[in-house]
Amino acid sequence: MIKIGSFSSLIGLGILFSVLLPADLYSQDYTLEATVSENRIFVGEQFNLNIEVSGSSMRDVSLPVLPQLYGVRVLSSTPSRSTSISIVNGRTTTSTTYSFSLIARDTGVHTIPPVSIEIDGETRQTNPIQIEIIEKGNLSTDSSRQLPDIFLEVELSDDRPVTGQQIVASVVLYFKQGIEITSFQPTAGWRTDGFWKEELENIRQPEAESVILNGVRYRTATLLRYALFPSRSGNLTLAEYPMSVGVRTRPSRNDPFGSFFGGSINQRRVSLESEPIELDIQPLPQTERDVVNINAVGDLTIERSINRNSVATGETVELTTTIRGTGNIPLLRRPEYNMPDGIDLYTPQESSNIERRGLNIRGEKTFTELLVPRAPGEFRVPEQRISVYDVDNRRQRYITLPEITFRASPASGATIAGSGSASDAVLTPVTGLAVWNSNPNRPFYSRTIYWILWILPLAILIVGYLKKQQLERLQSDSVYARSHRSFETAKNHIEAAIKAHEQENTKEIYNHLHKALSGYISDKLGLPLAGLSDHDLVEKVKQNEASVETAKTLKMLLNKCATISYAPAGSMDDQMKDIEKTEQLIKELKKLL
Repeated sequence: MIKIGSFSSLIGLGILFSVLLPADLYSQDYTLEATVSENRIFVGEQFNLNIEVSGSSMRDVSLPVLPQLYGVRVLSSTPSRSTSISIVNGRTTTSTTYSFSLIARDTGVHTIPPVSIEIDGETRQTNPIQIEIIEKGNLSTDSSRQLPDIFLEVELSDDRPVTGQQIVASVVLYFKQGIEITSFQPTAGWRTDGFWKEELENIRQPEAESVILNGVRYRTATLLRYALFPSRSGNLTLAEYPMSVGVRTRPSRNDPFGSFFGGSINQRRVSLESEPIELDIQPLPQTERDVVNINAVGDLTIERSINRNSVATGETVELTTTIRGTGNIPLLRRPEYNMPDGIDLYTPQESSNIERRGLNIRGEKTFTELLVPRAPGEFRVPEQRISVYDVDNRRQRYITLPEITFRASPASGATIAGSGSASDAVLTPVTGLAVWNSNPNRPFYSRTIYWILWILPLAILIVGYLKKQQLERLQSDSVYARSHRSFETAKNHIEAAIKAHEQENTKEIYNHLHKALSGYISDKLGLPLAGLSDHDLVEKVKQNEASVETAKTLKMLLNKCATISYAPAGSMDDQMKDIEKTEQLIKELKKLL
């Protein structure tokens, strides 16, 4: 028992408690708790981080702020929110739950740090949470293999391809019996740095098949297929494939509330990711000497022809090379032949007709070169061998293109002849007032016409010489030729994007915009046509002293072009604005590069 010295001290102590105690109770009139839906999660599996705030006198609660998280990826920085109210013994309690959706990425034991949240003006933090991320198929304590109820895999047709070889990447979904798939949608662009990617059209709808994995029956369905072409040798990594899947399940018989709350069927959406895949890309074997290498891989045939065998000097001969079959047709390079002297070469033309149905990329690609003989005579385009890598036999094979001959004859001269005779002319006298003007004799070299007659031929010779130098450089210097034609090529892609916009073909719009930007930067800086990621292109532009705003706009457009096939399409006005942004950005890059 505590003895108080005086009555006044007792009164003062009572007043102190009456002031402090309600404030303390008020500040603690809530609970804050963080939980996760699962503590042990498979790689690529989705789980939820829930922040629950409960209390009877809370007035202002802000959104929780996530700290830096390791081993997981946040699907959305804005949480979903739910609120419930309960009344027990006349006391009302409000509970608000904020839920973040996360995807497990890296195996191991990870800690989710405290999450900050502001309650009635005061910043509070939740407790840290420990989670364990395990690989699919890890051994459990009872030595049985464990797999999640539903997971996503990317399966490859070949894990040791050569550079340029087509491999088929199948996006396969596995799910246990009792789970029904109602829909699926890729959630973001699949990053395939180091690969040329073409989506293959599905011939039929996905069909589920039954398989047994580790003694458990699963159903499996191939949802999408892609054709991938590695652009360089070495170790390359395919990133995780993200997908959102709608699932429908029936509650367990052991669930006493399964048919009482929410009906007899549970529907939800889950976000899945496949595991990354590492590939060892083999280089193409060396070709023999005097062989043209066009980076051809697959089952391909090559033909070469001209449109006519006899022309006049100065007329055009079209030399056409056609490549058909199955393989890396989108990546084929123009063959460079040994041309005879006395031939002018003009801008080559390229066209392709590619089919992406089934399991292979097939079709044809045509290169047309314009040859103009400068003098009469016979011209021979010599025999040429072209290498094609045979995937089935793992070796180079060579296709021989026969010699092509054509003849140029002298151009016919044009004659100018007059008609009629002088005797037929009728002379008409001049009538009226005649005015005589004096015309003093001037030196001929002081007349304007004299200098025009001297300067004009000289200017024509200089312009012709510069034009000839430029044409020769365009033929001999491929890097200069690409840089010289880069702006015109980019304009053609923008015009194609505008046509696709008129046809409401969203995918083609952004495909052409991506080619316009990446192609212009690569051609202007002499970079490889394939193998560089969008990040590399942005860094190259930054190295050329681009402004922060230019680099930011370039990065935004490239990312949007790479992900638009899977992201929701914007309005027609938004697409037209992106076309205009691309056109303006290329004009800025033209001044910079």
